[in-house]
Amino acid sequence: MIEFKHNGRIWKADTVDEAIALRRKLENFDRALWEAGEEIPIWEEERKQVWSPDIVTDLLRNVGPQQRKFLRALADGNHIGSEEMLKTLGLKSEESLAGVLSGLSKQLKKLGIPVAELYAVRVEWTGKSKKRFFWLTREFRSAAEELGWPDKWEQ
Repeated sequence: MIEFKHNGRIWKADTVDEAIALRRKLENFDRALWEAGEEIPIWEEERKQVWSPDIVTDLLRNVGPQQRKFLRALADGNHIGSEEMLKTLGLKSEESLAGVLSGLSKQLKKLGIPVAELYAVRVEWTGKSKKRFFWLTREFRSAAEELGWPDKWEQ
């Protein structure tokens, strides 16, 4: 019996070939969801709701201007590529973007929240070049929308 974990769930197959085929099907399903703009489900035994209006407020008040711009760019729910994000933030390199994300990660750590609860990243490879795509989690967007973020916050 072969076991592997995918999106937080244990999957089993009798042979290596069956495991590879199942893994490909699961990845194709994830890709179809992603291309349709849907969030890929992550199955966890005890997934708790971390975003409340107070926690969202704490995060948004304590992040820097670049982190706020990053979050604002993702607010509409679309996947945004790193090249577009560089332009949106006025940055010249992926390393600069990594610095923005590091700052955001530090603020999340202070709140005891994993980065994956705020946004997701998908990496696509074409030959030796890689493209990253970002989007906010549905849970964060929902809690933030209750507060009128981002529209009412920008007035």
